[in-house]
Amino acid sequence: MILGILLNILGGAITVGLIEAGRKIFSLLNRYKFKQVFGEDVLQGPNYYLVYVQLGLGTLTNERGHVITHPYIKPGEEAHGSRFSIQRPVSSCEVRAAKYLSEIIGAQAKQSPMLSSDYDLRGRLDISFVSFGGPLSNYKTRDAISNDGNQLLVFDNLNFLSKASGRAVLRPEPAFDYGLILKLHPTQFPKRTWLVCAGRGEWGTSGAAYYLAHKWKEVYGFAKEKPFAIIVRVRENQDESAEVVVKVKNSTEAEQYVNSILEA
Repeated sequence: MILGILLNILGGAITVGLIEAGRKIFSLLNRYKFKQVFGEDVLQGPNYYLVYVQLGLGTLTNERGHVITHPYIKPGEEAHGSRFSIQRPVSSCEVRAAKYLSEIIGAQAKQSPMLSSDYDLRGRLDISFVSFGGPLSNYKTRDAISNDGNQLLVFDNLNFLSKASGRAVLRPEPAFDYGLILKLHPTQFPKRTWLVCAGRGEWGTSGAAYYLAHKWKEVYGFAKEKPFAIIVRVRENQDESAEVVVKVKNSTEAEQYVNSILEA
């Protein structure tokens, strides 16, 4: 009887140990896949950047020619007359985008990435980052899309084009915003990873970030550690509606999307 009790205890301990070992292996495998998508630096918290657009507001004047020093209002409370001054406004879509990525990176890396403006990082290339917004507004997006390490797609703030031919890879529908998720390794620093979430419409930017943050396992299944470009379409006010309409890993695949439009 005592032997039976001891064997039960031993069996229980072994079972608990195996379950814990399985959880550990699963966690390590997840972290490995996550690193393959986001790059080696993503688990190094302070060495990984989320890059939002820093904007400014030009001088505004009223009908009398007086400078408006407090041009901002609270949405929905215009009648109250309260106005505000903001030296460096930030787009709400980029706040949402940063939130999505910060949460998932923090969960996997156990530490938060750095949050910086594109203006502060405009002179730096030897870093890994995710940038938010198109090339006209975000310096780091501009760096990524124009880098020779990008052989997939480019974005001119109007449409998404094949890097090889400069022709459109999709025909946008008016009912949707569209977002590009682009990954590359810059030619100057191939160990670094640059990711872009750039939208045609503000929900395109945040929808792309939502998809990258919540569907990174699907991205891993498609691209593994390779560079890729994915375009999602998103309904207004519904980042969770993001769905893939284009995904490519090389220039040949990009041209196939071009040809499908020409043949339609």
